[in-house]
Amino acid sequence: MYVLRAFLVCSLGLQIASAQARIDPSLPEAPIPHNRALILFAGYDSVHDPHAAVPPLRARQKFELAYRSTIDLSSPIRAGVTTLFDRSVGVGPFYAPGGRGFAQLYGYNAANLASTFLFTQAVVPSVFHQDPRYFRKGSGPAKSRIWWALRSEFVGFSDQGSQMPNYAILVGYAMSTALSDSYLPAGNVSVGKSFEGYGIKFGTGFGFNLLHEYGAVARMKQIIQQQTDKLTQQNDSSAP
Repeated sequence: MYVLRAFLVCSLGLQIASAQARIDPSLPEAPIPHNRALILFAGYDSVHDPHAAVPPLRARQKFELAYRSTIDLSSPIRAGVTTLFDRSVGVGPFYAPGGRGFAQLYGYNAANLASTFLFTQAVVPSVFHQDPRYFRKGSGPAKSRIWWALRSEFVGFSDQGSQMPNYAILVGYAMSTALSDSYLPAGNVSVGKSFEGYGIKFGTGFGFNLLHEYGAVARMKQIIQQQTDKLTQQNDSSAP
C-alpha cells in the first residue's frame, strides 16, 4: 500500500507531457470514434491523436463505450486468449480438465471481461467524473512511452482534464474481481486468488495500453497519408 501511495504521489507530481491530448470541456459533444489497434482489437477507449483537444465524455457515452467494447468482435478473442493463458500457466479458477472445463473457464473469462468494461469504462468513471480513455503519448523514446503506458494504469484524468488517481482502474478492477468471485465455485475463491486476479487485470491493462500506444491504426493511416502527400509534393515540384 505504501509503495502504491508513493507511486501515485510521484506520478501526480509530474506535469502532463506536451504531447498529451487535452480534454477541453468547452468543446461540443462528439461521437465516439471507431478506433482500432492493430486492426484486430477495439480502440474505442483510447484517444489516438496526442496533439488535438478532445471534448469530455458524457455519462451516457461512458456506458456506450462499455457496451461497444463488450460487443466488439475482439472480446471473444480476448476471452479465448485469456483462457488459453490460464490453462497453460495454471492461473485463474480451476475447472475440470477437458472440453467441458475449458468451456466453463471461457464463459467465466467472457463474463469477467464484460464486467471489467462495465465498471472501468462506465460505472466508476461516471461516479468519480473521470475520463476512462487512454491518452496516447504518441512520441518520444520507447522508455518514456512504456512508462506512460504503465503510469496510466494508476493516474487518470478528470472530465475537466486535471490529473487524478485512476479510480476507474483501481476501484473498477476491484469491483469486477469481487463480482467474478460471486459466481465461482467456493473452492476457487480465496483472498490470494482474488489478489491474483486483481494483479492479472493490471498486467493485461498495461499490455493493452502498450498496444494502443504503438498499434494505433489511426496513427498508421496518418503516417501513410503524410508520406503520400510528401511524395505528391515532390512529384509536383519536379514536374516540368
